[in-house]
Amino acid sequence: MASTMSRCLRGVLFGTVLFSRSAAAQEVPARLQETFGPVLNLSGTPTFNFEFQTAVADSNVYIVWSDTSSLDVTHVYLRRSSDQGKSFEPPLRLSNNTGSAYLPTVVAEGKKVYVAWHDQGIQFRVSHDNGRNFDPVVTLAAHGFSPRLAAENSDVYVTWTELTGPRSATQQFRASHDKGMTFGPTLALDDRHGTGVTEMTASNNRVYMVGDNIDADDRPDVYVRTSPDEGTAFAPRLNLSAGEGPGQPSLLARIAVKDQKVHVVWEECNDLFPDTCTILYRRSTDRGASFGPTQAMSGSQGFALAPDLEISGQHVFVAWQDDSPGNFDILLRTSNDHGATFSAPRNLSLSPGYSGAVSLSAAQSHLRVAWEDTTAGSVDIFYRASGDLGASFTPVTDLSNTPTRSSAPRVFASSGGSHGYVAWLEDLTNENTDVFFRRTEAK
Repeated sequence: MASTMSRCLRGVLFGTVLFSRSAAAQEVPARLQETFGPVLNLSGTPTFNFEFQTAVADSNVYIVWSDTSSLDVTHVYLRRSSDQGKSFEPPLRLSNNTGSAYLPTVVAEGKKVYVAWHDQGIQFRVSHDNGRNFDPVVTLAAHGFSPRLAAENSDVYVTWTELTGPRSATQQFRASHDKGMTFGPTLALDDRHGTGVTEMTASNNRVYMVGDNIDADDRPDVYVRTSPDEGTAFAPRLNLSAGEGPGQPSLLARIAVKDQKVHVVWEECNDLFPDTCTILYRRSTDRGASFGPTQAMSGSQGFALAPDLEISGQHVFVAWQDDSPGNFDILLRTSNDHGATFSAPRNLSLSPGYSGAVSLSAAQSHLRVAWEDTTAGSVDIFYRASGDLGASFTPVTDLSNTPTRSSAPRVFASSGGSHGYVAWLEDLTNENTDVFFRRTEAK
């Protein structure tokens, strides 16, 4: 169980959450102005499109997704924009097997675009010309699911989960050091009751993974694994949530790395059928070799769920959905000292409807936030942005504004931050979901 000090800290934070709601009317006027492009339907088929992922490099924007073209066949598609999201080329089908292809993931590094997905194992394709053309499909593993990608310079890393029995799995990993042309041997990283990597990233020739593991108590914990040598070998994993007590599930971990500092947030609940959930944060200042004490981002009562995490320079941003204000709103905390200390929670949505599924993007001085919100009647995608690292925010904007359900937003940005992009899923009918997109630009 949490220590007495942690419980007191969470109580104080809960008070600041309530205060932030009453103080929201006195927000600093936004010092950012943006223009919004039209809403674009990127998939545009009468079928079920889902599981989209995004990437950006220079002026190129990439969206991949799965499209169920029939009851038995699902394919992976990609669309590319070379003009900062103003227009997109026609969809390119990346998968070519007769089975179902799904769970795609994409990263872009300079002119290189890497895509991996599940299709009778783990499949991989690379483009060397900003996504115009792709090399043939390479099968990285005959079995596996939930692939994750990371890339840095000439290195590209792929990890996935492979079942080894009815209640056991192992995390697998392969690395390429020639821009995806060839891959080294497969490394088995775990052999436990259940493993899974939620995110992987690469920085300064190191690889970082965060995920959850279900051990003998059937309660997942959050762990981090690092490779100091470009994926040749991995250090033993570190359990970041073990100190929270037995029987408490730790889920939805996110990771961000900058220089020697590693930041991790996750959702910690008091039981598999919880009455409270908290957002917790830990950081490492030595490239993941060790981590400092746990900090509670949210209060000690109610449900704080589904965190997101972003960094820009020395600034760290953590957002989540929280029902402590009376209904689920989007709360944000910021740090200006690499995560050593954080501001009080700030209520960004402050709406009478349900707000959830928050997504953050930080680039230079720009911070963008998108989330689902029911205030307009149906579920829409709401949005706010800051041009001064969260000191002030633009008013809330309804980006989708449709009578149908808009969900699963993902916000991202150009490296300089002046161009922002938001993608989401739009349920046009019961059997037709498409991938929608909208761009923003700082004036």
